Amino acid sequence: MVLKAKPQALSPSIQALKELIEGDTVLTFLANNAFQQNGNIIEAHQATKDVPIPRIPDLETLLHAFNTILSMAPQYINDDLVGLPFSALVVGIDATLGGSTLFRLPMFNEKMKAILNEWAIFLDTPSSASGFTIDGKQWLSPTAKHQYEFDLWEKDSPTLPYWRSWDSFFTRKFLDSAKSRPIASPETNQVVICPNDGSLFCWQPQVKRKDVFWLKDMPYSLEDIFSSSVPEEDATIKQYKLAEMFEGGYVFQTYLNPYNFHRWWVPVNGEVLFDPIVIPGCFFSKVVLPDYGGATTASTPYLAEANARGLVVFKTEDYGYVCCIPLGMSEVSTVQFDEGIKQGAKVNKGDEMGMFHYGGSSFVVIYQNLPDKQLIFMDGDGNYYPQQPPPPGSSAGASNYNTNIGSQIGQWYSKCE
Repeated sequence: MVLKAKPQALSPSIQALKELIEGDTVLTFLANNAFQQNGNIIEAHQATKDVPIPRIPDLETLLHAFNTILSMAPQYINDDLVGLPFSALVVGIDATLGGSTLFRLPMFNEKMKAILNEWAIFLDTPSSASGFTIDGKQWLSPTAKHQYEFDLWEKDSPTLPYWRSWDSFFTRKFLDSAKSRPIASPETNQVVICPNDGSLFCWQPQVKRKDVFWLKDMPYSLEDIFSSSVPEEDATIKQYKLAEMFEGGYVFQTYLNPYNFHRWWVPVNGEVLFDPIVIPGCFFSKVVLPDYGGATTASTPYLAEANARGLVVFKTEDYGYVCCIPLGMSEVSTVQFDEGIKQGAKVNKGDEMGMFHYGGSSFVVIYQNLPDKQLIFMDGDGNYYPQQPPPPGSSAGASNYNTNIGSQIGQWYSKCE
């Protein structure tokens, strides 16, 4: 549908990307290589793939497709989610050497950020609520309503279209959060809770300060996670010595699908260490290639070091420091911290921490290594979480290990027990 749309004049942000690529011989080479290899992938492998791979033969096709998507909200067609239209378009490009290199370059991502910011503005307009105008269709189809549990949510209006914009739907609140997502053991930090809805991707103990994060199993590298190309942000990270603070600690990483609740709550009783920051990064960069069916989910640990992400640290009196990283994936890369999350603010489990505005598909929590305590990851029924469960087969999928916001994901124990 996107590729068949009639070309329109390019928006300024897309025109800027066009001028960047065409004005640099290296970028032009990388783009042309991606388009050529895209054709090779389709000819050689599409018959064996479950996910259709769009044919993008040249830069003009790509730019006009981007231009078309700018005035489209994510859609639900034929009982199937099209939640990541930009990613669906480039799925046969980012799997190429040229495309994967191009999508890591800072100058490309700077222009891509401007395009996605323009899309975010559209997603906050009434025109973006077109998928909610007819009961029984699109996002109001029986299948869609079942997927996101229509009756649980606060609406902008009791009548169609229910939400004034796509962004209002995406950032919706529970009608009764205490009933839908109760906080586990709100009085104590011994019980560790999840700050977001999602599914477990993996957890890892004894995380290293430095590691080679693109090798097999994608180990976490704190020096890379705690870094920013913005000098002021990097100065804050270095001032608090975050890599040293969390060396040897625990990482618990989840991923969200488009049906999940996209707000996040404070996971501890404590104090905000410094004003939260939002670190720029990549949008379509992956390590696991090709990754047609799983979107970017298979590359999730790598994305914690490379992608756009938020960063905040909480100080507790009894269980050390806890770091929360709302993480962008593909075009879903906008994070917003709550105004109350400021340096020195006293916070409690379940307080509003922030939200994704059609942004973010993963969440990383890092816990400090405590010499006299050990963190065991298990749910409220005492079932232990596997360290790395099988990933989903698509961006809309989920694992068998759901992690509802506010629910128990672990407990601290004395090492003497």
